[in-house]
Amino acid sequence: MSNLTTKAIKESFFTLLSKKSIDQITVRDITTLCGVSRNTFYYHYEDITALLEEMMTEMVDELIEKYPSIASLEQGVEVAVEFVLQIKTAAMHVYNSDRRFIYERSLMRLCRHVSKTMVTSAVPEGKVTDEERELLINYYKCMCFGFIIDWCDNGLKPGYAENFKKLIELRKNLFGFLLEDLSE
Repeated sequence: MSNLTTKAIKESFFTLLSKKSIDQITVRDITTLCGVSRNTFYYHYEDITALLEEMMTEMVDELIEKYPSIASLEQGVEVAVEFVLQIKTAAMHVYNSDRRFIYERSLMRLCRHVSKTMVTSAVPEGKVTDEERELLINYYKCMCFGFIIDWCDNGLKPGYAENFKKLIELRKNLFGFLLEDLSE
Protein backbone atom coordinates (compact mmCIF):
# COMPACT_ATOMS: atom_id res chain seq x y z
CA MET A 1 0.00 0.00 0.00
CA SER A 2 2.84 2.37 0.84
CA ASN A 3 4.35 2.25 -2.69
CA LEU A 4 0.92 2.87 -4.21
CA THR A 5 0.38 5.79 -1.86
CA THR A 6 3.71 7.45 -2.63
CA LYS A 7 3.14 6.85 -6.33
CA ALA A 8 -0.29 8.52 -6.11
CA ILE A 9 1.15 11.46 -4.19
CA LYS A 10 3.95 11.90 -6.74
CA GLU A 11 1.60 11.65 -9.73
CA SER A 12 -0.80 14.16 -8.19
CA PHE A 13 2.04 16.55 -7.39
CA PHE A 14 3.44 16.25 -10.91
CA THR A 15 -0.02 16.84 -12.41
CA LEU A 16 -0.38 20.00 -10.34
CA LEU A 17 3.18 21.10 -11.08
CA SER A 18 2.51 20.76 -14.78
CA LYS A 19 -0.34 23.24 -14.42
CA LYS A 20 0.85 25.80 -11.91
CA SER A 21 3.84 27.12 -10.03
CA ILE A 22 5.18 25.08 -7.16
CA ASP A 23 4.65 28.12 -4.93
CA GLN A 24 0.91 27.85 -5.61
CA ILE A 25 0.66 24.14 -4.72
CA THR A 26 -0.35 23.13 -1.22
CA VAL A 27 -0.30 19.80 0.55
CA ARG A 28 -4.09 20.03 0.57
CA ASP A 29 -4.10 20.34 -3.25
CA ILE A 30 -2.00 17.19 -3.54
CA THR A 31 -3.98 15.15 -1.01
CA THR A 32 -7.32 16.21 -2.48
CA LEU A 33 -6.22 15.18 -5.98
CA CYS A 34 -4.89 11.77 -4.93
CA GLY A 35 -7.47 11.05 -2.27
CA VAL A 36 -5.26 10.61 0.77
CA SER A 37 -5.29 12.45 4.08
CA ARG A 38 -2.84 15.18 5.04
CA ASN A 39 -1.53 12.85 7.76
CA THR A 40 -0.76 10.26 5.09
CA PHE A 41 1.17 12.84 3.08
CA TYR A 42 3.18 13.86 6.16
CA TYR A 43 3.80 10.23 7.04
CA HIS A 44 5.67 9.87 3.74
CA TYR A 45 7.12 13.38 3.25
CA GLU A 46 8.21 16.15 5.55
CA ASP A 47 6.92 18.76 3.11
CA ILE A 48 6.57 19.57 -0.58
CA THR A 49 10.29 20.31 -0.84
CA ALA A 50 11.14 16.77 0.36
CA LEU A 51 8.67 15.35 -2.17
CA LEU A 52 10.25 17.38 -4.96
CA GLU A 53 13.76 16.32 -3.95
CA GLU A 54 12.80 12.65 -3.98
CA MET A 55 11.14 12.95 -7.38
CA MET A 56 14.09 14.79 -8.93
CA THR A 57 16.54 12.25 -7.49
CA GLU A 58 14.49 9.39 -8.95
CA MET A 59 14.37 11.05 -12.39
CA VAL A 60 18.14 11.51 -12.46
CA ASP A 61 18.65 7.95 -11.22
CA GLU A 62 16.46 6.66 -14.07
CA LEU A 63 18.48 8.59 -16.67
CA ILE A 64 21.78 7.41 -15.19
CA GLU A 65 20.51 3.84 -15.37
CA LYS A 66 19.27 4.39 -18.93
CA TYR A 67 22.64 5.86 -20.01
CA PRO A 68 25.36 4.05 -18.05
CA SER A 69 27.94 5.33 -20.53
CA ILE A 70 28.13 8.34 -22.78
CA ALA A 71 30.54 8.52 -25.68
CA SER A 72 30.46 12.20 -26.57
CA LEU A 73 29.69 15.63 -25.22
CA GLU A 74 26.90 15.94 -27.78
CA GLN A 75 25.23 12.78 -26.50
CA GLY A 76 25.71 14.01 -22.94
CA VAL A 77 23.93 17.27 -23.62
CA GLU A 78 21.15 15.34 -25.35
CA VAL A 79 20.69 13.31 -22.14
CA ALA A 80 20.53 16.48 -20.05
CA VAL A 81 18.09 18.06 -22.53
CA GLU A 82 15.97 14.89 -22.35
CA PHE A 83 15.87 15.29 -18.55
CA VAL A 84 14.52 18.82 -18.88
CA LEU A 85 12.12 18.12 -21.75
CA GLN A 86 10.44 15.15 -20.06
CA ILE A 87 9.25 17.55 -17.38
CA LYS A 88 9.35 20.81 -19.36
CA THR A 89 6.49 22.79 -17.78
CA ALA A 90 7.07 21.36 -14.33
CA ALA A 91 10.81 22.03 -14.69
CA MET A 92 10.20 25.68 -15.49
CA HIS A 93 7.81 25.99 -12.53
CA VAL A 94 10.53 24.66 -10.24
CA TYR A 95 13.29 26.60 -12.00
CA ASN A 96 11.42 29.88 -11.52
CA SER A 97 10.73 29.24 -7.84
CA ASP A 98 12.56 29.50 -4.56
CA ARG A 99 13.19 25.73 -4.84
CA ARG A 100 15.36 26.18 -7.93
CA PHE A 101 18.32 24.82 -5.99
CA ILE A 102 16.75 21.34 -6.08
CA TYR A 103 16.48 21.48 -9.86
CA GLU A 104 20.04 22.79 -10.19
CA ARG A 105 21.47 20.18 -7.82
CA SER A 106 19.73 17.38 -9.75
CA LEU A 107 20.89 18.78 -13.09
CA MET A 108 24.45 19.15 -11.78
CA ARG A 109 24.41 15.51 -10.65
CA LEU A 110 23.27 14.43 -14.10
CA CYS A 111 25.89 16.63 -15.81
CA ARG A 112 28.56 15.10 -13.57
CA HIS A 113 27.49 11.60 -14.62
CA VAL A 114 27.47 12.63 -18.27
CA SER A 115 30.93 14.19 -18.01
CA LYS A 116 32.47 11.39 -16.00
CA THR A 117 31.30 8.66 -18.36
CA MET A 118 32.31 10.70 -21.40
CA VAL A 119 35.81 11.46 -20.08
CA THR A 120 36.25 7.85 -18.95
CA SER A 121 35.30 6.69 -22.44
CA ALA A 122 37.38 9.26 -24.31
CA VAL A 123 40.57 9.32 -22.22
CA PRO A 124 42.23 5.92 -21.70
CA GLU A 125 43.66 5.03 -18.30
CA GLY A 126 47.22 6.22 -17.86
CA LYS A 127 46.98 9.07 -20.41
CA VAL A 128 46.28 11.64 -17.69
CA THR A 129 46.70 11.73 -13.92
CA ASP A 130 43.69 11.24 -11.64
CA GLU A 131 43.85 14.95 -10.85
CA GLU A 132 43.81 15.87 -14.54
CA ARG A 133 40.93 13.44 -15.19
CA GLU A 134 38.93 15.06 -12.39
CA LEU A 135 39.72 18.50 -13.83
CA LEU A 136 38.39 17.39 -17.24
CA ILE A 137 35.26 15.93 -15.66
CA ASN A 138 34.60 19.17 -13.79
CA TYR A 139 35.22 21.27 -16.89
CA TYR A 140 32.72 19.32 -19.00
CA LYS A 141 30.25 19.10 -16.11
CA CYS A 142 30.23 22.88 -15.78
CA MET A 143 30.02 23.38 -19.54
CA CYS A 144 27.04 21.03 -19.82
CA PHE A 145 25.35 22.53 -16.74
CA GLY A 146 25.92 26.09 -17.90
CA PHE A 147 24.53 25.36 -21.33
CA ILE A 148 21.34 23.80 -19.89
CA ILE A 149 20.88 26.61 -17.36
CA ASP A 150 21.28 29.19 -20.14
CA TRP A 151 18.64 27.29 -22.10
CA CYS A 152 16.33 27.42 -19.06
CA ASP A 153 17.02 31.15 -18.65
CA ASN A 154 15.91 31.58 -22.27
CA GLY A 155 12.61 29.76 -21.74
CA LEU A 156 13.57 26.33 -23.16
CA LYS A 157 13.38 27.56 -26.73
CA PRO A 158 13.33 24.75 -29.31
CA GLY A 159 16.54 24.08 -31.20
CA TYR A 160 18.90 24.71 -28.32
CA ALA A 161 20.45 21.22 -28.50
CA GLU A 162 21.18 21.79 -32.18
CA ASN A 163 22.95 25.03 -31.25
CA PHE A 164 25.12 23.07 -28.86
CA LYS A 165 26.04 20.65 -31.63
CA LYS A 166 27.03 23.66 -33.77
CA LEU A 167 29.11 24.94 -30.88
CA ILE A 168 30.95 21.62 -30.62
CA GLU A 169 31.65 21.74 -34.35
CA LEU A 170 32.93 25.33 -34.05
CA ARG A 171 35.14 24.25 -31.15
CA LYS A 172 36.63 21.45 -33.27
CA ASN A 173 37.24 23.92 -36.11
CA LEU A 174 38.81 26.40 -33.70
CA PHE A 175 41.34 23.78 -32.62
CA GLY A 176 42.04 23.08 -36.30
CA PHE A 177 42.60 26.81 -36.95
CA LEU A 178 44.91 27.03 -33.95
CA LEU A 179 46.95 24.06 -35.14
CA GLU A 180 47.22 25.60 -38.64
CA ASP A 181 48.49 28.84 -37.11
CA LEU A 182 51.08 26.98 -35.10
CA SER A 183 52.38 25.13 -38.14
CA GLU A 184 52.90 28.30 -40.20
